[in-house]
Amino acid sequence: MKTRLATPEDFVGIMRIEELCFGDERFDSETVRAYLTRKDAFAIVAVTKEGIVGSAMGTASARLGCGRIGSVAVLGDHRGKGVGNRLLEACEAEFRAIGITHFLLEVAVENVDAIKLYETNGYRINDVIGGYYSRGKDAYLMEKDVTMEGRRVRIRPS
Repeated sequence: MKTRLATPEDFVGIMRIEELCFGDERFDSETVRAYLTRKDAFAIVAVTKEGIVGSAMGTASARLGCGRIGSVAVLGDHRGKGVGNRLLEACEAEFRAIGITHFLLEVAVENVDAIKLYETNGYRINDVIGGYYSRGKDAYLMEKDVTMEGRRVRIRPS
């Protein structure tokens, strides 16, 4: 399995993933096309010999220093194999490449597997957004800041 930036030719595969993974909560075709074409957005696909098995999409604001992950989705029979983790890492790499060190996302409060994935990767629940999804479902706002990640801090004795 490899991940790569998506191209407009991946549109049908990404829409299939959105439909199978999110159903009524999926991004519509205009939204997916925007992730594929806007300069401040990107889409990433996970590909095996079977084709596209996962996708992730994000937007970046260099001015605000913030990246927002809009979607991470993996087909059911490929879950639990590290695909979601690789997609998340690829999103973060895209953000870091332009100097963004603060990432955020929303996730349904009942999506335990996704919450575990994000927490394992350093995301923390910051807030609950009531009625974020259709039918009044709540979401967690999760955030990760890597501004100081990997830096050593020297403390001088006073």
